[in-house]
Amino acid sequence: MKKFILILCLFTITTNISAQSSTVTVEGKAELSVTPDQAILNLGVEMEGRDLSAMTKRVAEATNAFLILTDDMNIKRNDVMTSGVNINPKYRYENKTGRRIFDGYSISRSIQVDIKNINQLGSIIERSVEQGINNISAPIFRVSQEDQIIQSLHSLAVKDALKRAGALADPLNATVGKALKIDASSVQSIAPPMMEMRALDMSSSVAEQSYSVGQIKFNQSVLATFEIEN
Repeated sequence: MKKFILILCLFTITTNISAQSSTVTVEGKAELSVTPDQAILNLGVEMEGRDLSAMTKRVAEATNAFLILTDDMNIKRNDVMTSGVNINPKYRYENKTGRRIFDGYSISRSIQVDIKNINQLGSIIERSVEQGINNISAPIFRVSQEDQIIQSLHSLAVKDALKRAGALADPLNATVGKALKIDASSVQSIAPPMMEMRALDMSSSVAEQSYSVGQIKFNQSVLATFEIEN
């Protein structure tokens, strides 16, 4: 399972209080599980051989065919990014002589697609192979409403801290007053397990792959200090 972390700046709320004030400091936690509705897909074309001209042509044809596919699926060109063609000579070594002998070329081109509609994921993977794509990485899942989710986590974590503070104050016949300081940790998100993908040859099929994406878990914690009123 791969993880990715959304980094937010810590924020602090402070209020000057007298040395005689009674306070309580507690940790509040919040968690939300959200089904991803978007994905980033990295794929590409890789070939090896000696006929550089023919391979370059095939890579270009596969790339162009994939771009036509994205047009057909109404994926905006702004959401598709292609790299330049990478060409690397290959060599092998003779054990007896130690000589380095030219052994053809390795050629590749990468494509990244920002899929705004998660329902297109399975189709674009399967149809891309038909267009000559032979290297597909596991998709990176994400949600489009991250800002709203993070704001909800802040509120839920603070409410949880207030509830915990109240649980500590009740046995003392005291009440929780105003917040004096709140420190929020960075929000962490745990992605669902990614599909195990591998480099595919031109005859491979991924039609039986499962595209159930699971849920992303977002976690937030705060450290809050409250006044205690007797």
